[in-house]
Amino acid sequence: MVILNSSKISDNNKRSTFSIVSLGCPKNLVDSEIYVRQMREQGYEFQVEPDGSDAVVLNTCGFLKSAREEAREYIRSLIDMKNEGRIKRIIVRGCMTQFEGIGQLSTEFPDVDEWFGIPNEPQNITPKTNLTLEQVATPSEIERDILTADHVAYLRIADGCSRRCSFCTIPDIRGKFRSEPIDKLIAESKQLAARGVKELVIVAQETTFWGVDLPDQPTLAKLLRRIEEVDGIRWIRLMYAYPSGFDDELIKLFAQGGKLLPYIDIPLQHINDTILSKMNRRVTRHETEQLIDNLRSKIDQLVLRTSLIVGFPGETDEIFNELVGFVSKWKFERAGVFAFSAESKTPAAKFNDQVPNITIERRFNLLTDVCNKLAAAWGKLQKNNIMQVQIDGNYIDESGYVEQNLYIGRTYADAPDIDPVVYVTNNSKLESGTVVNCEILETDGNNLVGFVV
Repeated sequence: MVILNSSKISDNNKRSTFSIVSLGCPKNLVDSEIYVRQMREQGYEFQVEPDGSDAVVLNTCGFLKSAREEAREYIRSLIDMKNEGRIKRIIVRGCMTQFEGIGQLSTEFPDVDEWFGIPNEPQNITPKTNLTLEQVATPSEIERDILTADHVAYLRIADGCSRRCSFCTIPDIRGKFRSEPIDKLIAESKQLAARGVKELVIVAQETTFWGVDLPDQPTLAKLLRRIEEVDGIRWIRLMYAYPSGFDDELIKLFAQGGKLLPYIDIPLQHINDTILSKMNRRVTRHETEQLIDNLRSKIDQLVLRTSLIVGFPGETDEIFNELVGFVSKWKFERAGVFAFSAESKTPAAKFNDQVPNITIERRFNLLTDVCNKLAAAWGKLQKNNIMQVQIDGNYIDESGYVEQNLYIGRTYADAPDIDPVVYVTNNSKLESGTVVNCEILETDGNNLVGFVV
């Protein structure tokens, strides 16, 4: 769940209030930001806490069964609040609604007042309307209200996906891949910079595919160069890069050491050629290793993040060990491990050679441990180094107490919300968004500990 920032969107002149809970990925958060603007334009006042709101919007994730179960838990808790008179209306929208449809959901949860598809349009979906979900699953150009910290924002450069990986529900949820035009993205980047954003996190279902569906087929490198020219933007971070989408122009831009950080997120999913073929990933181990070697050799201080799936149908112990060996060989500084989930409507759910859940869990724990050790090892190498750290805010303990001289920050190696952080001590106040030089003293798990020098 995303913790929302209310500093930019409160408006005491509005009488009716609403709150929003945003589940899932940063791409989904952008939809939530669009929706906040729409709710405000309809006369609602935003408040952070759902309790006491006239309307609560739940923006769901539908990518995995576990995510849909999480959404259902939130719906149940909101229904309890409604029955207790603490909220008045419940609006559920997003990927789960798009994936499952409103027929079953409205029967399962009759106390939900409205259902939306994605991203949002003024006309909504309710059990009484005749609209289909596909009619609202269209790109939106409505200006959004940022829900992240003041100095960080996501720039979604495209939506949807056309690759049809055999395990993935995204094409059925988000539709075909659709790039945003470059002029619109540059205008949005300038608007964000004018609001005080210093770090732009570039997101899409796959960022390196951007531009191929536009009339003149501009390259991702061209877009990133244009964003680097935007005054006020300090850091540009690239996420969700498909391995076959890298060209010499893009690698050269990373190597130049400008605003584009030497941090690349490349979700590989697996490395065994048989599994990659069954996944319909259209890339081989040899091609992947060539790319990684090229990136490592040309980009100074590169940090690589990847995502990996264990327990895909047909994954034997030997194939799993190959994956572990690959991760250990290339020493990914950041990684996320996922247990295979047989999602309905996907080809992989129908494969005959499913891996037992107990085996998937064992492999998940083993590979997660390997990845954590690699992250910790990279952290230990930073000890005694002076690193630039962007301050995100004060440290707040579990009881809500704000530590005045202790701060949470991130280096170039740390994407917001998913990567480790730096615990920073300083005797004077540090403003969020400030970049300071820190000497790294020690590690705390995968996190770093340092002080301002």
